[in-house]
Amino acid sequence: MDKRSTHYGDVAKWIEKVIDSCETYQQTFAVKKLIGNFRKQLMNKTPDKYWRKYQYEVIWPLDAMLAAKRQSFIEKF
Repeated sequence: MDKRSTHYGDVAKWIEKVIDSCETYQQTFAVKKLIGNFRKQLMNKTPDKYWRKYQYEVIWPLDAMLAAKRQSFIEKF
């Protein structure tokens, strides 16, 4: 079994792939929880870096990507 990287950049890329793979609106709820868990992990691990760097460069782009994916599902109806 391969060892998965726990670097925040690798995790963010993996979450992006999960967002891209969503095929239904309901699946986006699981991704929202995934982003929330990732946010909590970053806040607990390095709270000083979180507010200076991770919130703006990692979390907000993931939230925006998820919002765009959800909007694409809404527009289909």
